[in-house]
Amino acid sequence: MLERDDGYTQPSLPASRFFAPYPDWPPEERDAMRFVDGRVLDIGCGAGRHLLYLQHRGHDVLGIDVSPGALEVCRRRGAGKVELLSVKQLGPRLGTFDAVLMMCGNFGLFGTERRARRLLRRLAGMTSPKARIVADVVDPTGTGDPDALAYQQRNRERGLPPGYVRLRLRYRGCATPWFELLNLSPGELSALLDGTGWYPRAILETAGPNYVAILAKSAGSA
Repeated sequence: MLERDDGYTQPSLPASRFFAPYPDWPPEERDAMRFVDGRVLDIGCGAGRHLLYLQHRGHDVLGIDVSPGALEVCRRRGAGKVELLSVKQLGPRLGTFDAVLMMCGNFGLFGTERRARRLLRRLAGMTSPKARIVADVVDPTGTGDPDALAYQQRNRERGLPPGYVRLRLRYRGCATPWFELLNLSPGELSALLDGTGWYPRAILETAGPNYVAILAKSAGSA
């Protein structure tokens, strides 16, 4: 279950979503893979479905995650390179990448606008000139749920972005630590990128509130 800091709960994604083979991925995820080239950093790799697909295609892929269990699953499934690391710990020691994946809503892992800008600038320094970020983003404006809208209004009253969320995962008697997510509309994402070295190049829309944003390091890159 996902538990928000105001007490609201909802089921998390089913486990099958994290093990789905490429033909069963949502169309926008399959489409997004055509923007991936060269050496790849998969942030929040989970059970490794994107990592393993790209590895099978011949890419050099490094997956990072904060869950030791997820990384063990990746290794058992054949992942060549995974590391226990949070998005906050990204640094140049990892080398230079040509593509950065932040799928399954993982652009939100930046947590706050200030941290997002700082880490996007850091990623700009860790990537090649033609690199792209392929990011799955949750659009907070894509909901009509009264509880979600009330939470967004509470954020505004506290001076926070409407799409900011503080939550944790629960399973029976276990729970993760609280963590922050930053959900953004396409317009908010474009404004956030200003000064980070990244530019929006394409938006792949979905049937739900998510969208896939393709970010490049030049305003004129394809």
